[in-house]
Amino acid sequence: MLFLAELYLPRGEEIGEVARRAREGAASAAEAGGSVSFVQAVFVPHDECCFVLFRSESATDVATAGVRAGLEFDRISIAEAVL
Repeated sequence: MLFLAELYLPRGEEIGEVARRAREGAASAAEAGGSVSFVQAVFVPHDECCFVLFRSESATDVATAGVRAGLEFDRISIAEAVL
């Protein structure tokens, strides 16, 4: 299942850094027994909004990945995507 996590990212912050942290947070959550992996991060500069796509069995595992990454997700939603 895919989940989309949304967070605020002020101008000047690096999307690459968010992606790195999200990837590491997902790996850490997976090592602790969660089922989550990072897929992609997208930044919309005009809205200062960042979207991080994860593959997971639950929103709880995605939230855990965010906590382990030090990222504050405003919302986590089930998503559909063509990759």
